[in-house]
Amino acid sequence: MKATEVLKPLGVFVLVIAVILAGTAVVSTLSGSDSAAPSDGEDIQGQAPEQFKPENAIATSAPEDGDISVESGGEDKRILVDSSHGNQYSQSEIEPLAQALSKAGHEVDFAAGGGSNGGFGSSSYNATLQQYDAVLIVQPTSSYSDAQIAGLKAYADAGGRIVALGEPPQLQVSSGLVAQVSEVRFGAQDLAEEFGLRLGSQGVYNMQDDRNDNNYESVVASPDGDSPLTQGVDNVTFDSAGTVVQTGNGAQVRLRALPGSKTLDRRQAGQHPVAAQNGNFVLVADTSFLKTSERYDMDNERFISNLLEFLVSGDKEEGVPEAGGGMGNGGFGGGDSGGADGGAGGDGGEPGGPLTETPTAVP
Repeated sequence: MKATEVLKPLGVFVLVIAVILAGTAVVSTLSGSDSAAPSDGEDIQGQAPEQFKPENAIATSAPEDGDISVESGGEDKRILVDSSHGNQYSQSEIEPLAQALSKAGHEVDFAAGGGSNGGFGSSSYNATLQQYDAVLIVQPTSSYSDAQIAGLKAYADAGGRIVALGEPPQLQVSSGLVAQVSEVRFGAQDLAEEFGLRLGSQGVYNMQDDRNDNNYESVVASPDGDSPLTQGVDNVTFDSAGTVVQTGNGAQVRLRALPGSKTLDRRQAGQHPVAAQNGNFVLVADTSFLKTSERYDMDNERFISNLLEFLVSGDKEEGVPEAGGGMGNGGFGGGDSGGADGGAGGDGGEPGGPLTETPTAVP
């Protein structure tokens, strides 16, 4: 074999190796692998957009501190937590509220008389209400009868306090061999309308607020005017807020969503009311602020404390509403007539701004 026949392939091989080594050196230089290269996260023109930097990609959580408290002293009150209308809450969420009330000398029942039959005992509905100074209603999913509504209206007119918390309609998937999707609706709409209020049919979101814990459906609300319900409150955060709309006279807004808020379905922008009061009745379009993960965000614990103070600061007349009627409707006194009108209860604070939103139609 001639020498040239051996040297030609060897020369090609050496040339290829040289090209590979040179390319590797160039790539290493361009990639900044030497000690002078910028560290991770440092802005490199065209390679590190601001939104991908760690400090901008990680959500900033609201500070969690404070206590739920109720002022002690004064008359001890009895508070009933409604659990007879398909209420969607866990007792563990309400327990811190019950503990704060108990610490201040008040009594809290999740079932009338401390029993286990679900909220109002075996007596008639009105007779049960007579035993309590205030009622807390959290996300009921079954409706109230006309007799129950009449009894609660007379109860509030006579100084009894009612706080109702609810959320806009939402889909729920049932478990089983065949999954079924159903819509869950706030069951106290007719009761709220007795006080000139209604829970809107749409949720609220805010894409402009950077304090929403990376959840666009979370909104921040602030007080509308001064009232005992918002004393010491600057901002409250709601993770599943709806709107409160006016259907009658006398209601006052207590909290409004901050600017930039919109309704989920119709994208209606505005500072939507999320909490309102009419005399001895308060309606809040959210329940998430009671959860362990949200209870101490922003001023949530202060707002919760104010709601508890509202519940125990009424002065209900004795014997109201009038007892009567049969059992009916799960032991709620289906034949109750609603009882006496009673005297006018206190309004629970100075009026805030009026409700100005157009009522939302709810089927």
